[in-house]
Amino acid sequence: MVSVEIWQRIRHLKAVGWSRRRIARELGLSRNTVDAALAAEEPPRYRRAAAASPLEPWNDFLQSGLRRGWCGSRMLEELRQRGYTGSRSAFYVCWTAVVEAHKQQPAACRFETAPGEQAQFDWAEYTVSLGGIATRVYVYALVLGYSRRVHWFPSLAVRQDAVFEGLEAGLRHFGGACRFLVVDNAKVFVLRRNASEPEWNPNFLRLAGHYRFQPIASTPRHPQSKGKVENPFQHLEQLFLVGSEWREWEHFQQELAAFEARWEARVHGTTKATPLARFVEEQEALLPLPGTPFFGCQEGFREVSREGLLSYGGVRYSVPWPYSGKAVVVRESQGRELLVFSTSGEVVARHALRPRGSPPVMLPEHYEGLRRRHQAALAGLARELRERYGSAEVTDRFLQRLLAQHRHRPDRPLAQVLQLLGAAPLPVALAALADAVEFNLCTPRFLEERLRRRWREGAAEALAPTPAVQLTLPQLEVERSLLGYGRALE
Repeated sequence: MVSVEIWQRIRHLKAVGWSRRRIARELGLSRNTVDAALAAEEPPRYRRAAAASPLEPWNDFLQSGLRRGWCGSRMLEELRQRGYTGSRSAFYVCWTAVVEAHKQQPAACRFETAPGEQAQFDWAEYTVSLGGIATRVYVYALVLGYSRRVHWFPSLAVRQDAVFEGLEAGLRHFGGACRFLVVDNAKVFVLRRNASEPEWNPNFLRLAGHYRFQPIASTPRHPQSKGKVENPFQHLEQLFLVGSEWREWEHFQQELAAFEARWEARVHGTTKATPLARFVEEQEALLPLPGTPFFGCQEGFREVSREGLLSYGGVRYSVPWPYSGKAVVVRESQGRELLVFSTSGEVVARHALRPRGSPPVMLPEHYEGLRRRHQAALAGLARELRERYGSAEVTDRFLQRLLAQHRHRPDRPLAQVLQLLGAAPLPVALAALADAVEFNLCTPRFLEERLRRRWREGAAEALAPTPAVQLTLPQLEVERSLLGYGRALE
């Protein structure tokens, strides 16, 4: 057998026109060796003859044991009972070769979907720096299978409502839903995994029915089943999160949205097109979204008090005044905000979450319309009071002191005052107003007592005889005695 160098030179000399005899004479080889080198398409290589396997007589028995799933130790014991006398190490060398020869090769068929057919959803946990503080953040991702568009939604929570919020944020971002959604086997989706069908979480099925998609649980320990959504997390971590820090949560959200825009404008390595370009084809195939968000938790409903406040987590939050006395829906957003929805699904208020026991959170704009309404009512009541008793000097003084003593809702006591005065004669009403101004007690309760007393005094004077002589005391400029206030307390 010639070397690789001689084999190459023989073929070269033959290619330039030398005869086999001249090549043999030049290289000192026989013509048969030259002919063999010219006929061989590959350089000569030493091959050791394969030795006969000591398990060759039991080949059929080995195949039967493989089909039964026997391990090596049991197979060795069975062979020794059938006459095998070789060593243990020689058996395992041959047994390993047999097992490898019959092992199924790890091949997979690539799975691609049509536009609008399948989407995949998952999330990952990271620790990021927000304002110099290490913060645990959960990033939810929804990927469209055809266009490879992805939407990342950050949150500070990983509860069921937070997971549903991340999924809904992706659906609203794309403006539609695919017919099938692939998810993992977390408890928020799958209660338990049976041999054939998963037992779905009822709340997740309500969400799926609301958006009309069919959920698919991925195969356990088989990451390829939802690889389209898992791969972008690696790029998000390496290209965006590692070694970065942000001033605050809003800064982190803005930078994440900017990275998502750049990510969707790149050329995808598999589709050889940008996700935005392929989304033009997929957008028309998406299922339309319902007009309202998903409300699946009964504990999310709250009753608004007359003061326009609702209670959540041990803290009272304000809502716009037209919703006083009505039912609203509350939901946490990203683990840091409280969203208040009307029953029609419209966001009516948004508050930053406060610790339990914090003071009530009241936004001035929630009561702006109510203040204007109260001011209009107060102006009408004041005009009615002046029209009735405008000729009396005491009317304006009474009105000013009533407004000073009832700064919060002056229209309510003023309406009660008008109702009380309307049932009394004009002299009695003016006298009661004068008493209220004199004692600086311009309240409906005091006015009611003075009206009763003035009425009784007027009735008593009408029945009593007129005195012949009436004495008058001189007016002295002295401070009022405390006994004068006793008349107001009798």
